[in-house]
Amino acid sequence: MNVALVTGAAGGLGAAVAARLAEDHAVLLTDVNAERIAGAAAKLAAGGAKVAHAVCDVSRRDSVQAAFAVAEEQLGEVTALANVAGVGKFHPFTELTEEMWDRTYAVNTRGTFLTCQELLRRRAGRPGAIVNIASIGARLGLEMLADYGSSKAAVIELTHTVARIGAPSGVRANAVMPGLIWTDMWRTTAEWLLANGLAPAGATPEQVFAGMADQMIPMKRPQTPADIAETVAFLLSEKAANITGQTIAVDGGTVMT
Repeated sequence: MNVALVTGAAGGLGAAVAARLAEDHAVLLTDVNAERIAGAAAKLAAGGAKVAHAVCDVSRRDSVQAAFAVAEEQLGEVTALANVAGVGKFHPFTELTEEMWDRTYAVNTRGTFLTCQELLRRRAGRPGAIVNIASIGARLGLEMLADYGSSKAAVIELTHTVARIGAPSGVRANAVMPGLIWTDMWRTTAEWLLANGLAPAGATPEQVFAGMADQMIPMKRPQTPADIAETVAFLLSEKAANITGQTIAVDGGTVMT
């Protein structure tokens, strides 16, 4: 059985990706939150999945290397990687601090770099597959998401590089751009908009999010974690054996490429 490593797997989109991949792979779930990642892994294991878990801060090389080592010890050599770990929040461009900027890039961009690099080194000329989670924010130039959007644009270009490096040995790399998904990140964003008077007074965070989805998405419905998880599973499977270096938007038509 192939082994997949999923970052940011403790909840939200990452947990959905891990659950879907567990149908086809043994899976190592990783996250910075020790309690939540242990719980997510236990839930999948109770359902019969072959899983293990590790605490991993993707912004640190030693932590990434340790996670791969846990996978090899408990499940086998990692052949598939899903980079889901990410941070982001609406914030005015003129009020962004260096610390905010650096933290976003440390997780979203450096974390993707470190995990992709580790997989390429460990595969050593053998086939594998990578999916990096980007965002439609990488293509929209949103003033309130300058750090997040640009960090995800960097993930897309990094994916192109990884795909070119890995192609001769059969390591494929693709990116997925999710649209609007009701996750902890969007809840925090909706709460921030309400607190700063940038959303209708008296609305709930869920209503703020629904309004944004209605305005931005041609198909008039937000995406679900399952929508993204199915695309990730496809790109990591042999069904996508001749697809590499591509960026796929799963967003109901918000960004048409």
